[in-house]
Amino acid sequence: MNHPQVSVVMAARNAEDTLKESLASVLGQTFANFEFIIIDDGSSDRTGDILQQAAAQDSRVKVFTQEQRGLTNSLNRAISVAQGWYLARQDSDDLSMPERLERQVRKLDADEGLAAVGTATVIIDKQGKPMGRFPTAHGAAAVRDGLHAFRTTPVHGSMMLRKKHLTAVGGYREAFLASQDFDLWLRLTEQFTIDNLTQPLYQWRITPNSVTANRRSLQLQYGGIAIAFAHERRRCGADSYSLLERCAGDLEHFAAQYRFRGRVYGSWGDSLFRALNDPRTARLYLGQAIRCGYLHPWTVGLFVWSVLGLRWPGRKPLPNAPAGTDQSTE
Repeated sequence: MNHPQVSVVMAARNAEDTLKESLASVLGQTFANFEFIIIDDGSSDRTGDILQQAAAQDSRVKVFTQEQRGLTNSLNRAISVAQGWYLARQDSDDLSMPERLERQVRKLDADEGLAAVGTATVIIDKQGKPMGRFPTAHGAAAVRDGLHAFRTTPVHGSMMLRKKHLTAVGGYREAFLASQDFDLWLRLTEQFTIDNLTQPLYQWRITPNSVTANRRSLQLQYGGIAIAFAHERRRCGADSYSLLERCAGDLEHFAAQYRFRGRVYGSWGDSLFRALNDPRTARLYLGQAIRCGYLHPWTVGLFVWSVLGLRWPGRKPLPNAPAGTDQSTE
């Protein structure tokens, strides 16, 4: 095979129920000049057998096995051996439409300043039934503004990135045990542009057992840290990522030590209240933000609202499911 233009990277763990269909959706692309790098991240089911069978049948598939180390570590390992100058993400329970890679390559080839491009996305259930469209922003300015306002984000699995731009901003950061993609998009948009195709070329499977459903609170907390880091970089030129590394997942300890702790507490209270309808926990974090001297009118207003014990009637931050499918509380 010629030098691949694209490296598709996937991390798989105990994905036997959906893996074959997901692999087929990538291997059946109209664009063929790619390698498919898959990290088996400590699976204990038939995932490894399915991957080895796929590698035996298609030389583009390259499988690496490791003890469980998590998504970010797996992606960084895949990227370290990737030969393509474009990197395409794919999750092991999701599906790509046949023209996805072709259209994304065409978009990146046409715009050297574009660091990454995702696609419009349809959310599907366990059986693959469409549940609705994910609210994806289109246009580089709209994507950037949605990210920095903690309002919308590209769908991670749908993205194709220019490898040199990913390297330029430091890649995925492993201390982000969730929302590692959100942190990456924020850092990319500080130097480059990212966008989404308007065509729905990716299907994102969300079920009651999915990572998105079960780790929503953690995703929002790490997302709040990513937003605070973006503010810190604008104000100070660098962020406190080394502190997050030292805290090794203890977010309460991190927040207590962080110099912009009030902003983090305010973001946590905001997102837990508006996204998860949890006024009790939100009130604790919003109160901490105020005690730290973070007196942003929005934070103070949400604190008052949470004291009243009322549900939030407005728009949610970083929605993870279409209207009428409240996956966030499962």
